[in-house]
This record gives sequence, C-alpha cells and structure tokens, in this order.
Amino acid sequence: MRRASMLLLIAFALSGCSLLPREDAVLQPPLVEPAQEELDVVEVGRGSIQTFLKGNATFESSNVKALSFKDGGQLKSVNVTLGQTVKAGELLGELETGDLDLQLGLQRLSLERAQLLYSQARFDEAGATDLRLKEIDMEREKMSLEAMESRLSKAQLYAPISGTVIFIEQLKTGERVNAYQPIITVADSKSMQLTYTAANAKDVLAVEAGMPVSLKYKGKDYAGKVLQSPSDVPAGADASKAEKNAVTIIIGMDNPPAGIQIGHSAEMTIELQKREKAIVLPRSALRSYMGRYYVQVAEGELRKEVDVEIGLTTPTEVEVVKGLQEGDKVILNH
Repeated sequence: MRRASMLLLIAFALSGCSLLPREDAVLQPPLVEPAQEELDVVEVGRGSIQTFLKGNATFESSNVKALSFKDGGQLKSVNVTLGQTVKAGELLGELETGDLDLQLGLQRLSLERAQLLYSQARFDEAGATDLRLKEIDMEREKMSLEAMESRLSKAQLYAPISGTVIFIEQLKTGERVNAYQPIITVADSKSMQLTYTAANAKDVLAVEAGMPVSLKYKGKDYAGKVLQSPSDVPAGADASKAEKNAVTIIIGMDNPPAGIQIGHSAEMTIELQKREKAIVLPRSALRSYMGRYYVQVAEGELRKEVDVEIGLTTPTEVEVVKGLQEGDKVILNH
C-alpha cells in the first residue's frame, strides 16, 4: 500500500511539470562591427609660400612744424582755428607784451635821430672825439632796438610754412604759457606720406626701406615704397619714441592724386618673404602644445605624432622646415 502511494505521488509530480509554460530561449545581441574612422589626409609635397603685410595706412604730412614761444608769459591771442589754411609768415599767436609796441616805435625814432646826428657830425667834419661820441650813441640806440625786437619776436608765433593747422593747445586768453610749450602745429598738406602702425613689432620685422608697396586709394591702385622701417631708426634715449618707432613704417606714394587730405587712409600690401620648393601644409594640419609644434602622420590605420620645425606662416598655410618628408601622409582632422 505504501509503495503504491509513493508511485502515485511521483507520477503526479511528473505530470505537473508538463503543465508549466515553456521558457523561451535567450536571444543573443547581434554583433556590431565598429565604424571605421575616415582620415582626412594630405600627402606631403613641395610648393611655394609667401608672406604679406596688409593693413590700412594713414596719410600724414611729411613736413610738420610744432610752434612754441621761446619765453613764457600770458597768452594774448590765438589768431587761427583748427583746420584753417595759413600762409608762411602769417601771425598765428601772441603773448602779452604791455606797451612794447609803443617802446619799439619810440626806439626806432631814437635810432633814427642818432643816425642823423652822426651823419651831420661827419658832414661838418667834427673832431674825432665828437664823431666817436655820436657813433657810440647811434650804436647804443641800435642795440636797444634789437633787444626790444628780440623780446617781441619771442612773444609772437609766425607760420614757418604754408599749410593746415592740425593742432591748437586749449588755452584761454590771459592763461599762463610756458616757454617751449607746443601751442600750434602746422602741416604742409602738399608733402604727404603714409604711416602704418602694426599691432605687434614682430609683424614689421621683415620690412626694410626701399621695399615696393601696393596701395589702393578710393578704389584705384597706386605704387609706392617703404621710406622708413623700424630697422632703419637708430636707437634713441626717448623710450616712448623708441616704442612707437618699433611698430611704425612710413610709405611714400608714387604720383599721388589730387585731393588727398591728412587723415585719409589707403589699403596697403607689402610682399615680405617667399620660399620656393618648400614643404607646405594647410594650417589646419599643424598642432601645438606648450610651445611644441607637431603633426599627426597616418601609418596604416594608426596615428603617429611627429614634431616639426616651422618656417613661414600665412593665415592658411605653414612651411615645415624639419620633421617631414615628401610622401608622408599628414592627418588634417583632429
């Protein structure tokens, strides 16, 4: 009886397993092949590369005169306005001189009187002593007149050249003026040159006097040449002038057109350096890190970093003077 019950229990257990749902087989994920990176490469070859200096140059006068009084004093008047055209010899400004004009007039009369008395003494064949006394009086009056005229000239500013007033110191009548303080500046608008100021002294290191310059002014092309570059200027004691000269070049225009005014500008292009048969790469191929320049070269499916030494550079190209050979495949994409 016990044996029969055990057999019945086993049969029921086996039949119960058949009533459970069948588990589905676990599906394996499909194998995805990694995408192949497409390298944008350029094969190293030789070509030419040239650097230029381009920018806007400003017209300035090559003949500029800064005027100042030789003695200090109180300002009487400034007789011109900014931008006014003046002629050589025109009175531009004065200091207060009191009644110096009256004294000058009286002194001229005194000199004339002394000259007449001397002439009369000679005509009358006066004695040597009397004639010498008359001569001394005449010379004394002449010296006094010259001293007064010198005082007046130091209190007046006359235009030394014809041109345009480009600067006037902001002063009021009666205000104190120091000796040799710049008061008025006159520029000869017929003597024009172009000035270019670089942002960095390195930009004009290769510029030399005599280099040809291509100019474009009001849509027309003109030729010119470099008159002065930083390398042509001797080192001076004035630090501010030395700093300015280090970034400034002066250009002369051949056959300048009429109508040029101070402050006008012209587009400027100077050919600097050129290399033929040089290894030249796109700038995008060059990489740098902490002063180190390098490129990535493709070797099969691998990238290899190669240190390079560079030469001339332009906004789009770079010369490689060391580190690469013709036929190398340089990777452009980073």
